[in-house]
Amino acid sequence: MKEFWEGLTRGQKTKYIVSSVAVILGLIFAIMNWTSVEVHFILMRVDVPITLLIIFSMAAGYGLATLFDYRKFKGKDKEIKSLKSQLTMKESEDEI
Repeated sequence: MKEFWEGLTRGQKTKYIVSSVAVILGLIFAIMNWTSVEVHFILMRVDVPITLLIIFSMAAGYGLATLFDYRKFKGKDKEIKSLKSQLTMKESEDEI
């Protein structure tokens, strides 16, 4: 774990700490609000404790953020791979 933490940049460490604090505060808020509310889905109504609703919403938000970050970094990885191959081809042409 120490090696992982030391390998992070300052921005990544800040993001990790802020995210952790936000999750803890969200969980505290959710636990303090353990009353049921009626949630209207498309075709049904369900009584759900506010706590579970908040936790589900936080998990869904985290999942969406992770999905969009993954797609962004996957696109950048493809671009980097393409540029590296172009650079390799250029270097091989220069050697000839």
